[in-house]
Order: sequence, then C-alpha cells, then structure tokens
Amino acid sequence: MKSIRNYILMATLMLSAGCSDMLDVKPTTFISDEAIWEDANLINQFVANTYGSMLCGFNRCTAGYGQTWSMSWAGNLDAATDDFTSVADSPIYTQLNKDAITAQSCPFVEEIWTQEYIVIRKCNILIQQLPSVDEKILDTQTKDRLLTEARFLRAFCYFELARTFGKAPLILEPQELDDNLQVAPSSFADIVDFIVEECDLYADNLPTEYSKEMNGHATRGAFLALKSRALLYLASPLNSEDDSQKWAAAAEAAQAVINLHKYELYKTGNTPYYSMAFDKTAANKEIIFERRFSFPDAPHNIHMMWSLGGADGSWNGLYPTQNLVNAYERKDGQPVSLQNPYANLDERFYQSIIYHGSEWEGQNISMVENLVDATKNGNYKPEIGKARCGYGPKKFIEELPTSTNLYSGYAQSNNFPYFRYAEILLNYAEAKNESLPAPDQSVYDAVDEVRERAGLDGLPDNLTKEQMRAKIKNERRLELLLEEHRFYDLRRWKDGDVLKQPILGMKVYDRQNNGQQEYVIEQIEERKFTGNNYYLPIPLKEQERNPLLKD
Repeated sequence: MKSIRNYILMATLMLSAGCSDMLDVKPTTFISDEAIWEDANLINQFVANTYGSMLCGFNRCTAGYGQTWSMSWAGNLDAATDDFTSVADSPIYTQLNKDAITAQSCPFVEEIWTQEYIVIRKCNILIQQLPSVDEKILDTQTKDRLLTEARFLRAFCYFELARTFGKAPLILEPQELDDNLQVAPSSFADIVDFIVEECDLYADNLPTEYSKEMNGHATRGAFLALKSRALLYLASPLNSEDDSQKWAAAAEAAQAVINLHKYELYKTGNTPYYSMAFDKTAANKEIIFERRFSFPDAPHNIHMMWSLGGADGSWNGLYPTQNLVNAYERKDGQPVSLQNPYANLDERFYQSIIYHGSEWEGQNISMVENLVDATKNGNYKPEIGKARCGYGPKKFIEELPTSTNLYSGYAQSNNFPYFRYAEILLNYAEAKNESLPAPDQSVYDAVDEVRERAGLDGLPDNLTKEQMRAKIKNERRLELLLEEHRFYDLRRWKDGDVLKQPILGMKVYDRQNNGQQEYVIEQIEERKFTGNNYYLPIPLKEQERNPLLKD
C-alpha cells in the first residue's frame, strides 16, 4: 500500500497542493496509511482535514493560489458582479471586471481548480479505504455515514468545478503517479447526472440532523440541497434551451428538501437576517450546510479585509455599489427619493449595508464631501480604500469583535453558508415558475416567505411568468448577498448585459459649506463583458499537463 506521503507528492505534482485545515488536528501527512485506517481518531482527523480544505467566500486567496495574506482581500467572487467593486489593483478588478481573464492570467482561478481536486482526492481515498476498515474500529453504520459524507463532498466539489469551468475530468478513485493522468473532461450535464445519481443512491445513509458535537458534518438535507442546485443550473439558459421538464425536475428536487420539515427561516431577534450569520446554536434551523470556522484555531479575517474599520486600519477592499442599493424596495411600495434615499427600505438593506448616516462600531458614518472646506469632509468620504461607492459591507462582519489575531484583533469565526433554506425556497420558486406557463400559488408562497422576513409585502397578484422571473432574480440578489450566488447566477442566466453595465456610487456633497447635503448618483467604474467568459478558462498549466482539457 502506498503511503500518504506519496499522496501528498502526487497532489503537489498534479494539483499544486497546499491547504490549511479547519480543525487543529495532528497532521496526517506523517502517518502511514496503515496507521490511519487502524485508528478511529485518525480517520476522523482525516475526515476533518477534508472538510477543512474546502474553499468558500471567506477564504479565497484573491491575489493567487498560496498567497494566504490575501484571503478574502478585495472580496469574494461577488466582487465580480454589479453588487460590488474592489480595490483597483486586485485581479477581480483588473481581469474579471475588465473581461481580460485568460487561461494564464487570473490567479484565483488556479486556486479553484487545484483546491477542489485536493478535496476530491481526499474523498476518493476515504471511499477507497473505509470499506476495508475493521468493524472493531468503525461499525458498519459509521462507515456508511462517512462514506456518504465523502461522496457528498466529492459531488459538491465537482459541482463547483462544473459551474465554474463548464467541464472537468470526473475522477472517482485516487490516482497514482503511474496512472494515466490525462483524463478527458466530462460535460456539465454529465457531471450533474453523476451528482443526481450519487444523491439518489446514497443520501438516505446520512442523518437529517446530528448531535451538537457532530455539527458541521453533511446531512441528508445537504445532499438533497446539492441536487436541487445542480438541477437548477442544468435547466438554466447557459446549459439548456427552455426545457420545462428540466425545470420541473429542479422544482421537485427543491421540494424534497422542503418536505424534510427540518429547516425554516431564521427569525430570532430584531435583526434576524444579520444575526443569522453568527448564531451557531440549534436555534438556527436555516443553515443546511456551511464551511465552519473556529477561534482561535481556524478563524477568518473578513473584518480586516472588508470592513470600513477605523483606527484598526481595516483594508476595506470590498465596496457595495449603488447598483445593488437600487435593488432594495421601499416597504411602502413608493419610489425611492434622492431627498431621503435610505428611508423605509427592505430590512435587509439596513442589515447588509453601511451607509451615510448609519452607525457602525461606535461611529456615525459620514460620507460627506465638503466642496468648500476639505477639513469638514466626512469620516468616510468615498475614495479608493474607503467606501469607494459610498457604502460599506455589513453582512457577515462582526461589529466590535473582541478576539485577538495577527490582523489587529479582528479575527472572526462565523461560518460561511453553502446551503440555507432561503435558497431552497428561491430555487423552488424559480424552477416552478419556469416550468409553468404562468406562476401558480406555490411560487408566490415561496417568494413571499422570504420577503416577509425582510418586512416586505407579498408580491402583487397576476404576475406574468416574465415578471415573476424578474422578481425572483432580484430576491436572489438581495437574499443571497455575498454568498457567491450572483457571480454564478448572472452567468447561468446568460445576463451578460448586466455584467457590462457601469458601476454607480452615491456621493453626498456639501456645496456651500452650510451643512446642507445633496445626494448625487455618479458613475464610478466602467465594466466590460463580451460573453466569452460565462465559463472561466481552465488554467493554462492544467491544459499543458492534460491536453484533453483544451477546447
């Protein structure tokens, strides 16, 4: 039996391996295969290491694979949408948002390809080795559960590859150095078929919930949620012509998650949409599957990278746009006025965005630019490096954290939601609407359930299919903000016209040095999108290693 050291060498040569673990566990890279599969604790550590190798919107190395200093700097993938912009020297700004991405020129794309395959290989090792583990070490039920967790994680990673690149080699066993490493890629549809088959065959081996000490492990609901998302993408315009049967299958898959009756929207407290991100207790029944972080062993640093900050010197590399703010409705249904642009809006606005006149970390936020006396500018006059578009991010960022870390004491340990119940409701609504000539009551009910938490009235009656589609797109945009859905949603919908719209910001001027404030919407940034990069290019060095990956 080949050693784990061979596995590490293999991953390094084939995938440029390297990752950080979710848990503070004993490294398995210095333990032989025999020792791992003969010790339940070591097996559990290997499983934890696999979960801890997963990418998410809190830990991407924006400046390139292995550049850990840049984790979350300049935003997650949603910085490459109309919802956010980033610092001018970030790859997302200079390459994705300028449509200048190429196979050899987009650093964080290499990380997606490499890291997903690192997790896939770990899953393949688990699937290969667990059946032969002695039952005195792991009983049959535990082995079946861990096997299915590995199958879920492998399927999850293949979906991440498929929705990013449109294709990927489907490798279902650990490859060794003497294997044929030039595997032809499977199509998007074939990868979705694989995910659906894996879910149908194995999801029932997972429990619907765990005891507290097992929280974070994949559940049956997580596998079903993955199936729901995969079928939704398969039915979408990027991957299919208008096919009511594919949409109906996606709706049915979302309904299966709803029918578990294990999940519900989080409504605890006065700011449930914001607070949900920080509630790790059993009261939070909205989370279906998440990337877990812990303090002090494995936190993340989005406060340092994204927040407006203050004396702490936060980098504020992520800027919400006026394009995003324009998407929020007033609760009374009236048009938004520039005389008072932030009055009576969707509750998600106040729980997601820092704006002129709001309070954040003990400060009254002022975006005012005094055109007569610059010494009277607000504390956050918009510019590169500080509220560039007139706003700061609030969702996911912990206000006044007390932890200590390398980054000025602003480490956080809230989890990143891969799947939550609100998405499932919106998956169902979108798929059901597209499968019918006109929306039925179940579509209204699913969308209105999400809107109700935001303090909004139900949708108006008698919407056409096209009108409902627009409403659902907007709900996904606001509800799933910063969860990296919009990056992929705009591509699967083939909404390239949105990706090339200019980025707008809000300026607040005091023109006469008299304290009177004038709100003005101005263009901040040009965007380009030709339609050539709905799927991102596979990194050139991977194409050179495997010519079958070339188009």
